[in-house]
Amino acid sequence: MKALFCEHPNKPLRGGYCSYYSEIFHALKSEFDIEFKNFVPTKTSEFSGYDVVFLGFGHTDCGEGKPQLLFRDSDVKLFPILNKEYAGLTNKLNWLKQMKPTAGLTVHHDVDLYSKHVGVPFHRIMWSASELQFRNYGGDYKHDLFFSGVTRPEQFENLREKVLSQLDRLNGELGNFINARSHRNNYSGTMFSDDEYAKHLSDAKLCLVTTGPADLVGTRFFEIFAAGRSLILCNKMNEDVYGDMMIDGVNCVMFSTVDEFYDYANYFLKNESERMKIVNNAQNLFIEKFTWSKRAKEIADIVRGYYEF
Repeated sequence: MKALFCEHPNKPLRGGYCSYYSEIFHALKSEFDIEFKNFVPTKTSEFSGYDVVFLGFGHTDCGEGKPQLLFRDSDVKLFPILNKEYAGLTNKLNWLKQMKPTAGLTVHHDVDLYSKHVGVPFHRIMWSASELQFRNYGGDYKHDLFFSGVTRPEQFENLREKVLSQLDRLNGELGNFINARSHRNNYSGTMFSDDEYAKHLSDAKLCLVTTGPADLVGTRFFEIFAAGRSLILCNKMNEDVYGDMMIDGVNCVMFSTVDEFYDYANYFLKNESERMKIVNNAQNLFIEKFTWSKRAKEIADIVRGYYEF
């Protein structure tokens, strides 16, 4: 099956904003005869010769320059990949409703709501992480705690901010480490390269991670799973939504309050064998279910379901 991964010009295959923009394309090579092109399509004839077209994350992420195409009468099977569902969602869904693609792909769990709004089926897919980049780099641990991201007051009553403002409660021996990767964060820190960031995930015993806006499980969870070195401490999650992915006490440890976070953090810093048991479970579950090759097969199975053989 010949496929095209059409990505917005603002999201090049190399050096793009986020690695997942390109990683999903590379993963799909195992399932499709696929090409990558950066352009904004203006007519369906530009997709001539392809059986299926994936409209990359960048198209649904960019406010301007979105393709204004109608696919109601096209033989091409079009699958836009919805991104950043927490921002401008109604506009994005209205845009897809006008386009009438074959089906939509999203990492959010509200697929029924999206399907009803757009009038085409939506399928949930999930993130992964590069096993080449996110791995065990060996050596001694250098940090007790790692955090990377931004703090948002609207998220879980500002739970990240509350935890990070009380770091003196952490009874570790290696010293705290915070990576503030955005100017919106109140903490000073260093903006690391992708390789440096990956190595830091292998340096810390604990990682503070929470679901993002719209209750999304982001790529960082899978990056930490893949590295197989750090224990994830994360917010409580809806078991009906994430129960097959995030299992409290099995591949992560969940907390609801700042007190709970520091109780768990200090406990696992003192109980290495229990910490590593959960870390190993997380890495094994990642290898079994969450690699990019597994994600690619899931997407391919969805696409093939729209073809009559």
